[in-house]
Amino acid sequence: MIKKLYDFRQTAIAPALLQAEVTGEELAEQMKQAAARFTTISQVELPIENGDVVALEFADEKQPGGVRRVYANVGKGLTDVEESLPGLRTGDGVQMVYAGKTVEAKIVFVKRLWVPELDDGYVQQLGIENVTTVADFEQHSFQQLALRQRKRKFQGIMGLVSKAMMANTEFAPVEEDNAWYVALHGSMVARGQAYADREGKTFEQVLPLLVRMPDKGLEECRQALKQMCIDRAKEGALGQAYAQENGVEFADEGDTAALIGKYVDYLNEVVFNHFAPQIEVTLKK
Repeated sequence: MIKKLYDFRQTAIAPALLQAEVTGEELAEQMKQAAARFTTISQVELPIENGDVVALEFADEKQPGGVRRVYANVGKGLTDVEESLPGLRTGDGVQMVYAGKTVEAKIVFVKRLWVPELDDGYVQQLGIENVTTVADFEQHSFQQLALRQRKRKFQGIMGLVSKAMMANTEFAPVEEDNAWYVALHGSMVARGQAYADREGKTFEQVLPLLVRMPDKGLEECRQALKQMCIDRAKEGALGQAYAQENGVEFADEGDTAALIGKYVDYLNEVVFNHFAPQIEVTLKK
């Protein structure tokens, strides 16, 4: 399908796409989430704060022993009584509404979540290879956030590279009897028909949605579907060409559309592995 392959590595990338930042707030949140994994809950004899779980009891003759116990998650906004609890302690009384009636309740205990400060011992319990100290984990977290930023930037890079490859690679014409085109078109039609069946519509009625052209006519949508399949076949051919260049081959397991998808994914992987190291990620404190 390819007569002359374009080397994507020569694609010019705007400097802005090769620069990214991780903020100090993002890094602090990663540290906070790690510490939160070791949260404990214990009973306290302290003034109630938002986030506490409070047990209240009040007289209710319908309950065994004539007492009903209810719980309030202070600060969650689930019950009216929550607003009255901050500052109170175990043993204090408070009015609350239950089943439409105002009752006199008593605070029987208060439990609080405790999030420890992350230290080396907790870091080691995370079980991350070669990460044994807080400093190690901070660096590990930065690398994970940096990878996320590189993936975000890569979306723009891949857009440029894809256009360059499609424009500069010399392809043989993709005819409607091409095996890859036939498989892709059949897969798209089957997907559209399945959706149409679920919605009680015809394929023609859902075709504009399938090609994301809801305001266009049927013939324009048919041509758009054709072009989508041609472009997908070309993308697969590009992935196959670079796979062959690297000695990689995917087995055809009888689903040609899925095979093409593997080559497209491989193309993305190759382009990412080339450009990702070029994306400089800095920490903005």
